[in-house]
Amino acid sequence: MRAKISDIAKLAGVSTASVSRVLNHQGGYSRQTAERIMKIADDIGYFKDRSAADLASRHNNTIGVIYTDFETNFNDLIIRQIMTAAKQHQLDVILMIAQQNDPAGLTKIVRGMIERRVFAVQFISTHPSFQIINMLNRANIFPQVIGDATNHQVSSVSSDDTQIGYQATRYLIQKGRRRIGFAGPNVHQDYVPRLRFAGYRQALADSGLSFSPDWLYEENYSYQAGIRAAKYYQQQIRLVDAVIGISDEVSWGLLNGFYDAQVDVPNDVALISIDGTELCQQTRPKLTSVTQDFVTMGEKAIDQVINQRDQPHQITTTTVAFRIDPRETT
Repeated sequence: MRAKISDIAKLAGVSTASVSRVLNHQGGYSRQTAERIMKIADDIGYFKDRSAADLASRHNNTIGVIYTDFETNFNDLIIRQIMTAAKQHQLDVILMIAQQNDPAGLTKIVRGMIERRVFAVQFISTHPSFQIINMLNRANIFPQVIGDATNHQVSSVSSDDTQIGYQATRYLIQKGRRRIGFAGPNVHQDYVPRLRFAGYRQALADSGLSFSPDWLYEENYSYQAGIRAAKYYQQQIRLVDAVIGISDEVSWGLLNGFYDAQVDVPNDVALISIDGTELCQQTRPKLTSVTQDFVTMGEKAIDQVINQRDQPHQITTTTVAFRIDPRETT
């Protein structure tokens, strides 16, 4: 049977109110009394019922974090910083993983979060539907998307994806490249690739360069997609003289695919990757990257959650700066 406050009070010979004050560090007791109560609590295996405490205080300190097992590896950077920042602010975190392309499964996870009375739900590398956002709003729970732009009415913390596409393309143009490929997911179906592709097209147009549909390779964010993209580009001689990989994994696949085909990077084809995780420094040659600040995203996400704790329906967009890190593939 689970130990209760009344059990501690009986063994300590004090009131339950005194035990509660000690356990909640509210004062009004001697050090000796506190030490005796804490020792008894430890001896009988007492653990605070956080849900009951939250109900009593009407103030929940728990947030939910939902992420997918995605092809890209930046999730860990964001989650690690969320956990660090949450600890600093004395917040508890419930971490759940959702399967890709499983809306029913995601809905079930969100319902579970609501039942656990979290005051915010953060989505990383997964995009909540309008129905899920509406469900959280009805429950007065703050919904937030981290790491990706979203076309839904929901608070978010991310880079400017249109500018990422624009600046990556502009950088390659400044390096003298004119036939620039774009490899990643479907730019008409996926929102983030669509924004990055729009920035890419705008940079070409601003430089007086025409776009060829043959330069676009659409699949997904994975390493294998990069391998297949390299095969596609090298099948046609001099089709491109540079490629933007929409993720580090795609760019890694492109790099190895070109190596297998004896295409010289960067002399024959330059590569620039989007994300800029540590993978870019582990490849040979090292990948030039548009580097997103995922650590700051995690910090800003917690700040946003705290600032809007009492305003869960207010929508706030936080844009985090990125940079270009020149390395060996351009």
